[in-house]
Amino acid sequence: MTAEINTAPKLPTGFKVQTVAKSLRPLIKSGALYMTPKTAPFCLKCVKRWGFAVGGLITMSAHRYPDRLALVDDEGELTYSELRDQSWALARALKDRGMGSHSRFGIIARNGRGIIMPMAVKGLLGAEIMIMNIGSSAHQISGLLNETKVDYLFVDEEFLERIPEDIGDCTVVVTHVFDKDNRPDVPENYLFMQDLIEADGTSELEEKPEQGRIIIMSSGTTGIPKGVLRNEPKTPATLGAVTDRIPWRRNMVIHQSASMFHAWGWANVIIAMVTGATLVTQRQFEPKSALEQFDKYGVNGLVSAAIFLRILNDELEANPRPNPGPFEFMISSGNAIPAWLVTALTKRFGPVVCNFYGSTEAGLTSIATGPELAERPDSAGRPAIGARVKILDEDDNEVPAGTIGRIHTAQELAFTGYMASERDKFRTVDGLLEIGDLGRIDEEGFLYICGRSDDMVIKGGENTFPREVDEVLGALDGVEDLHTVGVNNTKTLMAELHTFVIRKKNAAGEALDPDEMRQVVRENLAEHSVPEHIHFVDDLPRNATGKVVPRLLPVPEQD
Repeated sequence: MTAEINTAPKLPTGFKVQTVAKSLRPLIKSGALYMTPKTAPFCLKCVKRWGFAVGGLITMSAHRYPDRLALVDDEGELTYSELRDQSWALARALKDRGMGSHSRFGIIARNGRGIIMPMAVKGLLGAEIMIMNIGSSAHQISGLLNETKVDYLFVDEEFLERIPEDIGDCTVVVTHVFDKDNRPDVPENYLFMQDLIEADGTSELEEKPEQGRIIIMSSGTTGIPKGVLRNEPKTPATLGAVTDRIPWRRNMVIHQSASMFHAWGWANVIIAMVTGATLVTQRQFEPKSALEQFDKYGVNGLVSAAIFLRILNDELEANPRPNPGPFEFMISSGNAIPAWLVTALTKRFGPVVCNFYGSTEAGLTSIATGPELAERPDSAGRPAIGARVKILDEDDNEVPAGTIGRIHTAQELAFTGYMASERDKFRTVDGLLEIGDLGRIDEEGFLYICGRSDDMVIKGGENTFPREVDEVLGALDGVEDLHTVGVNNTKTLMAELHTFVIRKKNAAGEALDPDEMRQVVRENLAEHSVPEHIHFVDDLPRNATGKVVPRLLPVPEQD
């Protein structure tokens, strides 16, 4: 097998053709392609004009379902025709200001119209979009903006304080504000998204704009997030792969707590818009109000993560009430969902809990259906339509069924590379991306995730690298040596970082304060990188080669 560095994952042409063919049946069954003789000409024109970009899909569904609720967020309700009209108005206003397929803009926003409408603008104008993690520190945002120049930056009010004062020619657009009648004081060159929508514009949108790339942030090992480069999907094959395993059908009501700034969240916005779903979301997940939304809107599908499903289950256990639903599916992604939670949710709601496995770089890899996960609660399911998956050993040889090795995969929406290709490297073997997870595939073709091949932990749904913490804290004057480890709590589903520090025998060492050390990390890295526990120790356990042995560290037992 041939191993390559920084060569994009790729699929054989024959495999791609088979994928499209296999995806047609679930696509038709899902209703994503539903058209009447009256609506078909317009819908086909939308696909020809914008492909499967969010803005085009909103426009298409507004033609099919103009009065259907498209979005329910913290700001209220929008029908498909209202969402289309406001997205188009925003696009025209921005085009009046010079935005087009040559432009690049960033987004730092929570779930809601503040991120969905800019996503729509990206497709309508063909611009390049950079979706940033809301947990990014001011230092990280500054580094990204210096590394990748953007023409516009869409930012929720709560994140304005993290934006550097000097951002060159970049125009900041404030999306969500806490109080519409008491807007924040901002520099003169800042705009408000609502003003742009109300101003509308006079520009005609291009008939077929050249679609720019989608850049989604993935945690890296340098402190500055890695920009993952993706193209707009050229076919609906991945949509077919999802609906093949998950009973997502036309005109459902979907509650999405999965973050839209992640690849998984963004993908589900696409699925919602093309199926004419009502997408119900919150800026921050709160179980009691979520339950009220379930009942009020008749939610019958959840797009979530294990941590939110655990919080929901805890709320229903603490405050018994009739179960919401019935749900057709509850999809978990991000943190691995533990078997005990699958069992608890299945007991409460039936075999509807599905497990989605993939990564920002690799895209969709496998899906466990509700019945499959009920039977195999620790499985990541079978490889999805269009995904090639192999388990390789250290010498890049494929291992027998049941043997643990390094997971390699590729599919249509796999990334094309990193934005900073000189700094951020990746490895492919015969076109398959090594994604950093260890796993095995059993005799029946089910994939099981067995851990990481590096020290990354997933904390609150975010990739977290302990060695980033070590690099930041290791620069402090009073630190002689240190080592950070991530410990997964299978009950709370919240990984915790433990940093073990040997102080220097001087005044700086004596002055080290855990809260001050956490603040240093907070100022340089994302919030999820802040260690929950800082332990001062006399030494670190090392092996004969001098490497720290994590299993010998005095980590307190988890509750």
